[in-house]
Amino acid sequence: MKLRCPCCHASNSLEAFTADKAGRELLVLLAQSGPLFRPLVAYLGCFRPASRDLSHQRALKLATEVLALGIDPARLVPALEETTAAMRQKRADGAGKPLTNHNYLKRVAENTAAPAPAVTEYVTQASPPASTGKRAQGLAALHQWGQGDWLRAELADGLAALLTLGLDGAPAADIVCRTADIWALVVGKAGCTVEQTDRPRITKAFTSLLQQPHKRWPDPAALVAQLPRRPERQKLEEPPISEAERAKGLKQLKELREKLARGMKS
Repeated sequence: MKLRCPCCHASNSLEAFTADKAGRELLVLLAQSGPLFRPLVAYLGCFRPASRDLSHQRALKLATEVLALGIDPARLVPALEETTAAMRQKRADGAGKPLTNHNYLKRVAENTAAPAPAVTEYVTQASPPASTGKRAQGLAALHQWGQGDWLRAELADGLAALLTLGLDGAPAADIVCRTADIWALVVGKAGCTVEQTDRPRITKAFTSLLQQPHKRWPDPAALVAQLPRRPERQKLEEPPISEAERAKGLKQLKELREKLARGMKS
């Protein structure tokens, strides 16, 4: 699935945005942000340097920090919009520099009153449609399902990335965790039980799976087929033999030879 930028008309695949873990986590975080989605995305652009794009890792960190401020969404939405508008005007005037922290946003939020009912109604109407909400519920359920276990966490990240593709046959929000249970069972039976060895293998398998063209939701066997081979175990070198052990071995060999010689004479 390809996405086209409305400004420069450059295109890139959605799979490319979900190929790394930070990109997948960013999509999940934004999908769960409800009415904050649009203003938060616009606000993140205020941190982008003029000479390069904002990395997924940096964008994820910034978005997480904003949500951790604990500001009431009813005040945070207009504060984000006001901050973004002010930064864009400064850039247009040739005096704007990228933001480096959230101090400006916090000052704006402190002076922002709760919106009037009409504004609240507008923000509600600007929320994602019902279908997007269902998908967000599925992503939230996967995130919760993946807590506390490395295998479930890795599968939750990969399945969340697949879920954002909107494939035919994708599990609904109310059964997505049951679907994840089945994937965990199949992947576990494939021998993925050692975190240090198997976690990077699962990550690479999902990356390969996401780079393939899909129209329908894949089954867990498709992931197992993409698992890289386990790295060969490093063979341990034989310990060196000390001079004392060598002398002892030679002595025992000499005694054995003498016994054999005596036996042959008799």
